[in-house]
Amino acid sequence: MSLEQERSFLQPFFARAAHGEIATAEDIQRAFEAEVKHEVHITSIYRLLDRHGWRKLVPRPRHPKANPEEQAAFKKTLRRRFKRHWPHAILLTGDQC
Repeated sequence: MSLEQERSFLQPFFARAAHGEIATAEDIQRAFEAEVKHEVHITSIYRLLDRHGWRKLVPRPRHPKANPEEQAAFKKTLRRRFKRHWPHAILLTGDQC
C-alpha cells in the first residue's frame, strides 16, 4: 500500500477518534486484513499507525455519573477530614517531593 492509500484507509478511524470513539489496533487490523485480503501481524498495524502519527493511548477512566463540582468540593475538604480522623498521621502531597 502506498502512503496515500494508507491515509485513505485510516481516514474512517481518524473520523471516529475525532468524535471520541475508541479505535483499537485489533479493529484496524481486521479492517486492514479485509482490505489486503491476507493476514498481517499486529506489529505491522502498529508501524502503520506510527507512520501516520498515531500513538498508543488509553483514555483515563471516568465514571459516567462523575460530578466535577462534587469532586472539587471533596478535594477542598479532604485535608481537614483526614486530620480529624487521623490526627497523628502525616499527609504527604506531591508538592513536598
